[in-house]
Amino acid sequence: MEDIHRKSEIVHILGMPTHILKYGIIGQSGVIFLIIPGNPGIAEYYDEFMKVLYQNSKNTIPVWTISHAGHVSIPKSADNLAIEKASYSVCSLEGQIKHKLTFIKDNIPTNVKLVLIGHSIGCYMILKLLDDLDQQVLRCFMLFPTIERMAESPKGQVATPLLKYLRWLGALIVQGLSYLSPHMQFRLILWYFRGKTVPDCIYNASMSLFDSFCVSNVMYMANMEMQRVKKLDEDLIKRHLSKISFYYGSDDHWCPKSYYYEFKEKFPHADTRLCTDDHDHAFVLEGSKQMADILSSWVERDLHKIND
Repeated sequence: MEDIHRKSEIVHILGMPTHILKYGIIGQSGVIFLIIPGNPGIAEYYDEFMKVLYQNSKNTIPVWTISHAGHVSIPKSADNLAIEKASYSVCSLEGQIKHKLTFIKDNIPTNVKLVLIGHSIGCYMILKLLDDLDQQVLRCFMLFPTIERMAESPKGQVATPLLKYLRWLGALIVQGLSYLSPHMQFRLILWYFRGKTVPDCIYNASMSLFDSFCVSNVMYMANMEMQRVKKLDEDLIKRHLSKISFYYGSDDHWCPKSYYYEFKEKFPHADTRLCTDDHDHAFVLEGSKQMADILSSWVERDLHKIND
């Protein structure tokens, strides 16, 4: 049955058609949850997480996710050349940050308070947005934050040379798979996730990864992440620390536990937690409901403090 609160739409931002997934509309609460995803930045991966988060607010606080530019497959159109041209700047790491800022400025009134939820590289993007949005931001929740030394992390050490030298091979493989029928592509996704209990939204979201344009943009941004996300921006964090909460994984190979302990030493008064439930970095695969429940209790606590 279709959820009457759920809305999926394509919005053009900086020349790039962008998939926005929404639960609820901006209303009397005057607050909105906005999710900035990881990489791949496909909003539908967060569908189950969003739904539970929205339900936990008793359907009173809207929950929206903005996809990263160029990460979601869209129907081919006469504008393809213009879109491809725009992608060279908008699909970079800096371009994606500007893309999110533009969406917020154009679509969310300034009197509506933002609760920003970042996942992975989405946390880095939120940090870079805060100086521009400080007065509008109520709280930020950083889930499995990749905000420093990505190339030095265990997964980063493997990914960095692959992204630097072999991106062409990944794009070539996907180009070949793109000629398979949608039915065969979907069967490949089912095979890949065999043995895992993932929500249906994961299968649907993964279909975009058979689009070579999308995968090229995913890998291009990932390569830039390895190059740009290095030293922790301590001054930026200090400026906004009172509004930010951090949730680190207990076995996260993109952001190892040592990063958590070092962060705690630098910011002993920060609102920081270490996962005790063994959720994966890619929590949307099998931990969406649990993470939404954790976040809901965190939000409820903080909103009560603010109201008091």
